[in-house]
Amino acid sequence: MTTILPQTYTHPIPLTTLATHLLPHLPHSLPLLRRLQFHTSSPSARILASFHPSTTTTPTSFAAIWADRTRAPETECWLFSTYETLPPFPAPTPSQRDEARAQCLALLAGIARLPATTPLTVIGSLDESLLRLIGGEEVGDLVPQNVVSRDGKGDAGTGRVGVISGISVPYCKWLIAPPGAGHGAGEKEGQGRGRETSLPTGYAFSRLRRDELPLTISRTKIPKTVDTLAQLGGLGVRCTSSNHFARTTTATTDAEDEGQGELIAWAFLGVDGSLTSLHVEPEHRGRGLAKAVSRRLFRWLTDDASAMGFRPVEGAAAGEGQGGGVRDRDGVGVGDGWAHSDVAEDNLESAGVARGLGGKEGWRVRWVSVDSAVAVVER
Repeated sequence: MTTILPQTYTHPIPLTTLATHLLPHLPHSLPLLRRLQFHTSSPSARILASFHPSTTTTPTSFAAIWADRTRAPETECWLFSTYETLPPFPAPTPSQRDEARAQCLALLAGIARLPATTPLTVIGSLDESLLRLIGGEEVGDLVPQNVVSRDGKGDAGTGRVGVISGISVPYCKWLIAPPGAGHGAGEKEGQGRGRETSLPTGYAFSRLRRDELPLTISRTKIPKTVDTLAQLGGLGVRCTSSNHFARTTTATTDAEDEGQGELIAWAFLGVDGSLTSLHVEPEHRGRGLAKAVSRRLFRWLTDDASAMGFRPVEGAAAGEGQGGGVRDRDGVGVGDGWAHSDVAEDNLESAGVARGLGGKEGWRVRWVSVDSAVAVVER
């Protein structure tokens, strides 16, 4: 029997009409919230939700999506549903599952009509609970593939489950607290993001020049463009001395204006606020540079999010979501300054960096390739 999908609504000013409804659902809503806050968006981007923009009371159940189907080979969509925040016990009821699935399919059907450069659309950092909700338990039988690639083609895939045409390997969502919000998993007193940033002597923090961005792209398998990286908040580390292995000092060294020395490490805050493209050249590893550049970048996010490209949520009460005493059901503080990182489960080195920053393991996510046109007839 065919089910009529619920109506969806466009939110032209999402920081006013949508973002305030995402705040109570942090940290699960963090990727979508940060994407809405990011300072640039193309004319072809659309924000859809399952409730009308005039809604003032946050619905018990809703879903929302940011989509720009012209951004291939980069991530094109971020999807959030309140279904993600339901406790595992007791299990969601059939009516809760049906309502949430219909809302998600309606959003996917809505973006099927958007201008697109490829027939498939990549959803980034999708909670596995939503993946199973949309595609069914059968998605577990899909073989992970490269759903995104630099040429925008990805892998051909080994099968399809309804609207789901491919899934990536699993990633762990690490949640990283702002300084002063308490200690995360594995974080001891004096550690984590709030710790004074230090570099070994002979190294200095630096801004990245545009002509250096192709180098950063060449060091990752994740598709990026120079134009996108130029818009992101990024930070590099330069080697200013031939003595690479001098003793570590507690003083912070800066060369942000000079740009002197060889660029040997860097990190960016992605359009969804996640730590991305973190890299240290092999001959400079083991010196704490990855933690240092990440910690400094997150400090900037806490001190001045707007300078890092993230606009404030309009209509939020003063002090709302600052993380000082607000906790979600998992005991994770929420609000401005919170950051996240998606780490492949076999990437023990990056997991160690996140843990060293006071990060807490959240949930599993995937990058998912969907055929949104199928959602139009999928019921």
